[in-house]
Amino acid sequence: MAMINASQACHVLNITTTNGIWHSQNPLVESLPLLITQLAIVIFFARFLFFILKPLHQPLFVTDILGGAVIGPSLLGMRPYFSRLFPLTTVMTLETVAYMALDFYIFFVGLEMDIKFIRHADRRELGVAAAGIVIPMSTGIGLFFLTGRLLNLTIDTSGCLFWGLTLTVTGFPVVARILSKLKLVHSDIGRMAMSTAIINDFCSWILVAILLPTRTTSPENALYAITATTAFILICICIVRPALVKIFHQTSCIEKNNNCNNYNEYYLCYVLIGVVLCSFITDLCGTYSVIGAFVFGIIIPNKQLRSVVIERFQDFVSGIMLPLFFAICGMRINVHAVNNWLWAGLVVILLCVCKILTTYSVCFFTDLPSRDSFALGVLMNTKGILAVVVLNIGWDKKVLQVEEYTVMVVALVIMTSIVGPTISAMYKTSTRISKYEGRTIQCTKPNDELRILSCIHSIHNVSGMTNLLAISNATKNSPLSVFSLQLVELTGRASPMLIVHSSGKTSISMYGRSHNSDSNIIINAFENLETHNPVAFSVQSLTSLSPFITMHEDVCILAENKRVAFMILPFHKQAMLDDDVVLRDHASSDSSFHDVNMNILSNAPCSVGILVDRELKHPHRDSNVYRVAMLFIGGPDDREALAYAWRMSGQKLVDLKVVRFLSRYNVKENKKLSPEVKREIKLDNEYVQEFRLKTAREQHVSYSEKVVDNGEETVAELRAMDQNMFDLYVVGRQAMESPFTAGLVDWNDNCQEIGVIGDFLVSSSFVNGSVLVVQQYAGATASGDASVAWLNGSVFVHSVHNIEPL
Repeated sequence: MAMINASQACHVLNITTTNGIWHSQNPLVESLPLLITQLAIVIFFARFLFFILKPLHQPLFVTDILGGAVIGPSLLGMRPYFSRLFPLTTVMTLETVAYMALDFYIFFVGLEMDIKFIRHADRRELGVAAAGIVIPMSTGIGLFFLTGRLLNLTIDTSGCLFWGLTLTVTGFPVVARILSKLKLVHSDIGRMAMSTAIINDFCSWILVAILLPTRTTSPENALYAITATTAFILICICIVRPALVKIFHQTSCIEKNNNCNNYNEYYLCYVLIGVVLCSFITDLCGTYSVIGAFVFGIIIPNKQLRSVVIERFQDFVSGIMLPLFFAICGMRINVHAVNNWLWAGLVVILLCVCKILTTYSVCFFTDLPSRDSFALGVLMNTKGILAVVVLNIGWDKKVLQVEEYTVMVVALVIMTSIVGPTISAMYKTSTRISKYEGRTIQCTKPNDELRILSCIHSIHNVSGMTNLLAISNATKNSPLSVFSLQLVELTGRASPMLIVHSSGKTSISMYGRSHNSDSNIIINAFENLETHNPVAFSVQSLTSLSPFITMHEDVCILAENKRVAFMILPFHKQAMLDDDVVLRDHASSDSSFHDVNMNILSNAPCSVGILVDRELKHPHRDSNVYRVAMLFIGGPDDREALAYAWRMSGQKLVDLKVVRFLSRYNVKENKKLSPEVKREIKLDNEYVQEFRLKTAREQHVSYSEKVVDNGEETVAELRAMDQNMFDLYVVGRQAMESPFTAGLVDWNDNCQEIGVIGDFLVSSSFVNGSVLVVQQYAGATASGDASVAWLNGSVFVHSVHNIEPL
């Protein structure tokens, strides 16, 4: 295939269709059938390469470029039969469709980028981003001239700026997707990489809009272009965006009364028209159409509309149309045109290591570990579509030759392709798991800090959660470190994100004013714990934006990174107190949060508690104390529940009553006990005995034993207990049935999530108190995958919860 940049072809500019094979015509001679065939070939190679390279964690950006290179002169384009499928006469049609797809894709890039996060970046992230712009820019300029000398090229000096800008770019969308696939978005390195990448990417767009016109036109025209583009951007920010805010606020959803998030089709049409119009205006101003598309994407104010637009159109644009753009890039790559790959390879290596070494050097002067510094450098070296856009502009302006273009594109592919495998190897699941012992309350020493992750679904969960923490006996010698995590569903194709809120600052508005107000209420409620008792509480507020299907992964990874010992989740239904105690669904997402809770219970790296809040208040309505009942049947979950109740009893405001259910049969009479069963019995007896000895002199702590043999007798004892009107019940999850709960499973429907006893307490009309259901971290017991536990002469199967890799 001839080089597109050096060849000319004359052809008729008619888009025609074929009369069909029945008229003895070759359908590939006509424009439209040939375009469809080319599109099918391009998509096939791109998706085929993505499939075979998927184990190496390669992003679509890499496989799309490789797919374009396959059909170019570097490989199949050299074959005569393949040249007939991509003749020079179709280049104009291909480029027209490709650049239209590019404008819409860049619009989606703007939609996914929230520049508000730039204001909340810390100095380290700003420093890394600044160094990642200045030093690679200078290095790229220097290497451009070095390449011209090593390869004996007649270079255009303006090309140095294109190399410098290309090396400066960090592809934020590509970084976000790589981190999301590797489940590192909510890790410390993931958050820093996301923040730094968005700063770098945004600054790169500014540099492209300002610097490139100065090298591709006369100084006078460049001044006009920059001035006109700046005026256009200001108009978009100051006039167009406020107008859009007002329009969407007034009439945003045509089925609002039906709680529908489907926008009127006219809105979507107007958005698409706006993309084309803004692209046309910036192209008319003398810069580039992608600038207008990017700006229009940023100023779209409504997050829900953004999600709908991305959900509707991104697959079509990025999956079907955009590969044509990379096909054009591939047709411009010609590895055979580079006469000395030894020197070119040296230049490629220097290009690849520049940003890694820059980032690592900057992080060396901070407290970031060496491994994280290197990983951050690799992530910042990720290139996105903006880098290819810059190179294509240089090609179209005849500033870059085929050798310079090819060397830089090869470097881009290598830079980005090594990111996934490198980060995956550095942060394997086994290495990401922190080596800390305090994964349970029972294993946490009395005078050690207890680290708790408190998850919030909505403002309905705040009161009960904060009141539970307030009675958890936080003291100067044994403080509570609380991480409040608001879980927000992320719709559409936006990247998952973890927002760390600074103390005393309002939250970032992500889904409108109402959501922003709810976030501030949640943040202030938890920060009040630290304000009222700063020596005993330390609070950090966070918001997790992720889809329901992966929300549990983000929660578990955060718990691992924060070395949490106990995680508290709200029950997926909201308990309401009227004349009777009933459970009512408070949101349409209840079933989704049920799935989230179940996934967390199966994968949690620490102990988990599920709180069913029934207006747990402070103090008790009739006295100045909380009345807490702990129901002990046996097993690791019950021991963990007793450990938490025991900790609460250290606070004088808590009146704790522990009730242990026993059978009248003697364990020693049964000779069929396995070693695992005996071990469970021994652990239960030892822990209960220790509790009784150490609380014997505590007037506000009482212990009693109830002899029962079946579920009916257990229910009778529970009914008798509630005459004391307990504020809170603490129980073990008890996933499987025991003799003491025989028959209760058939009465209830939430046993899987909160266990048999927990579900009975929640569903019973005579129990008015809140319920905390506790599951102990599986690693705290060595019983195996499933152990048979023996409770005072009666055998039942107790499930030990398996932990899957995060």
